[in-house]
Amino acid sequence: MDPPLIFLNYFVDPKRRSRHYQALLTDLGSTSYVVTDRLSPADAPRVRIIINKTRELSTEVLGEFPHLAGICLHTTDDWMATFDRDKSSIKIQAADTHRGTDVAEVATLLMLIGLKRLTERSRWHALRSPKRFYRQLTAPLASETIGGHNWTGASTLTAYRKRVGIVGYGLIGHQIHRRLEAFGAQVFYHHTRRFSHIIEERLGMQFLELPSMFRQCDIIFIQLPLTSTTQGLIGNQELALAKSNLVLVNCGRAAVINKRALFQALKKKRVAFYGADVFWREPMPLWDRFRFMRNVYVTPHFSESEAGREPHDRHVARALRTLVRAIDADL
Repeated sequence: MDPPLIFLNYFVDPKRRSRHYQALLTDLGSTSYVVTDRLSPADAPRVRIIINKTRELSTEVLGEFPHLAGICLHTTDDWMATFDRDKSSIKIQAADTHRGTDVAEVATLLMLIGLKRLTERSRWHALRSPKRFYRQLTAPLASETIGGHNWTGASTLTAYRKRVGIVGYGLIGHQIHRRLEAFGAQVFYHHTRRFSHIIEERLGMQFLELPSMFRQCDIIFIQLPLTSTTQGLIGNQELALAKSNLVLVNCGRAAVINKRALFQALKKKRVAFYGADVFWREPMPLWDRFRFMRNVYVTPHFSESEAGREPHDRHVARALRTLVRAIDADL
């Protein structure tokens, strides 16, 4: 008899496939289950467990797996499940942590740096006018009623009620969305697979094609992996449609954006600001011209670098172990 399958219902980088499989099976010990992310129609009846990230789990999707017993989620949130759980015997086990919280924090930070135009401030602003210079020489002690409000004279922007786009709505994109809710932003998304109206209404977001997103949004987050289909996905055509005040944030992969096209858009102020935690070459070369642009801010790819961080695969592996034990106990 063929062994039962654990199907990974998400993209797995071929370069780390075997390592990823091994990490998920770490806590199972000796097991008859086989892990795969490549499935033929003939294999569907062998699938006992699905490990899922953000692909929609509808009644139609689950109907493809007649012997499915359990679903293991990469997150604590089951927003992608749209099947009727009251009428299903399928067990659901969530990981005990959210993936992407740290990345979402960095992305939000970069957005705020762009909106508040922190990169454009000059430490020599006082020398730009005699009045500012004099005020800084004679600055009084600040109190509740005395102070030099906005002594640089800069104007800033806000995220409040802005139109925000997320390109690549996966686990991290969802975490970014959750943080945007605090700003009262109107959220749009672009993804390889459009979600059903059930999920769009549940999460309060709307789908847009890329050209429409660049034409309409004030802030856009790029959160895509680098594949043959995403490389250079955003180029001259999309950037030419952007609003002049666009704040563009990239915590996915740099090469999703055409580097030359982005440089020209920033130089000509067709894009107001570019913030990124990723770069085309890493570490970022000392001589790269992006270093010298006042409307660019690049952090050194330090997302998910918090002290004591446990790899996310370990959390998923523990959740999978719990699910397998529960399923085996029912046999």
